[in-house]
Amino acid sequence: MPRACGPGVTTRWIWLVALFAQACEANPERLHRRRDPGALVVAQATGAISLEPVRVTDNESIEAGTLLYEGLVHWKPGTTDIEPGLATAWKTSPDGRTWTFTLRDHVVFHDGTACDAAAVVFSFERVIDPKHPQYIAGPIDGTYWRLLFKDVTRIVAIDAATVQIETARPYAPLLGELAMFPIVSPTAVATWGAAYRAHPVGTGPFAFESWVIGEQLVVHRNPTYWGKAPALERIVFRVVVDARQRLIDLESGSVDVATAILPDEQTFVELHPDLRLHHVASNDVSYLAFNTQHPPFDDPLVRRAASHVINKEPIVKLAYQGRATAADGPLPPTQWGYHAPDVKYAYDVALARKLLAQSKTFDPARVYRLYAPTTPRPYLAQPERVARSLAAALEEVGIHIELVLQPYKEHRLAVERGDHDLAVFGWIGDTGDPDNFLYVLFHSDNAVVGEAQNIAFYRDPGVDALLRQAQEVTDQATRSGLYAAVQDRIGLAAPWVPIAHSEVVVAARRSLAGVVLSPLGHPIYALMSRTEGR
Repeated sequence: MPRACGPGVTTRWIWLVALFAQACEANPERLHRRRDPGALVVAQATGAISLEPVRVTDNESIEAGTLLYEGLVHWKPGTTDIEPGLATAWKTSPDGRTWTFTLRDHVVFHDGTACDAAAVVFSFERVIDPKHPQYIAGPIDGTYWRLLFKDVTRIVAIDAATVQIETARPYAPLLGELAMFPIVSPTAVATWGAAYRAHPVGTGPFAFESWVIGEQLVVHRNPTYWGKAPALERIVFRVVVDARQRLIDLESGSVDVATAILPDEQTFVELHPDLRLHHVASNDVSYLAFNTQHPPFDDPLVRRAASHVINKEPIVKLAYQGRATAADGPLPPTQWGYHAPDVKYAYDVALARKLLAQSKTFDPARVYRLYAPTTPRPYLAQPERVARSLAAALEEVGIHIELVLQPYKEHRLAVERGDHDLAVFGWIGDTGDPDNFLYVLFHSDNAVVGEAQNIAFYRDPGVDALLRQAQEVTDQATRSGLYAAVQDRIGLAAPWVPIAHSEVVVAARRSLAGVVLSPLGHPIYALMSRTEGR
């Protein structure tokens, strides 16, 4: 339902209508251009970084990858529930260390190569086997997947239609990870080598057509797709950096979908007769990370003090326009395994000052660098606004802040190196399993300088042990208990200030049908269709 339209919204509405009229007068073809009814145009704030699927963790690259590639299993649309994908059936051995997958018949890659057991083995070995001829080397490339699959000891093609995955120990998160892990064409990887990042070949419902990096990516319907054929013939992902321009393009009809709509402008979309705002709770978290290797943030007293001065409710109200919930821990409340931590940090400036006074390492004369992205993210629609709010709160108790604002790619590389004292960042759970939050973001495995996902560089042997134990247990109730203990230890240590769990928000033309949003942070474009030509 549209929310109340008060005076501020009315003023913004008048201003936006005037802006649209001005833009269309300058570009009258926007309103009159005939559109291919089989094509969908998507306006994004930034584009994919790479189309080599195991080299990236950014949402735009992953979003494109879900159209081009498939895993052994799928998610049911709009959920993180597992269903068959390239594998039609699977079973595990009694000791939980051998997984056997039966592959779907007659599936081929976009280049005509058969998607058989050998292709599946190839896809895994190039990530986990340093002796493989197509091994993905480098300090960052492939690191994420190598850590997730560190206990995979062998991938075996039993026959052309059967694959076995062997692990050193029982590993419960594996099935969810396989829904995300892409199976690639061995022929294409061997042909293109390092250039494969710009020549992707999978089995997905769409195939690669063209890519101008930083400007436009085009995919077209896969004519040999084994599943239900998409209604759309083509999807064009267009980079439109300016949020206002994305909205203008959407209103004029030159694009069908616009992402990263500013929260302040979402009411306009809700009230517009030709547009529709789609939103659903996301499996994500935004947070302020303390670099626990940089004094004074190596001192828990300082981290707790800083936690007490961050008032999350105004941030949720203003920076998210209410389309988020204030976070009390790393896991969203919708994620199984969520536990409200025993230790919570209520907004209390007086207590924060008291804790700082007790610290032997805090220097009120120093200035600390707070890094934040300028590029909107699904979990952080207005990153600079949030960063400035956090900086102002910290200044209130004498934690002096220098803001370092950078585009997403540069920001990510900087925080992975540990350049920051504090950093604003976020995460979207990839697999529907709590392990993908807690292991990835807090285990010491992921706190390696230069390739860190754990950008707090937080290390706790007790947390590491609990996370490892939870990976080996199949019973969900037992795993939830272990994850509750992890969340309590993390809450006490305060390596982060969890800020918010957002909604996935996408604006679209009302003529679009089949719009389903994934809790993993993006629309499921393969389900969409256009019902008019313009």
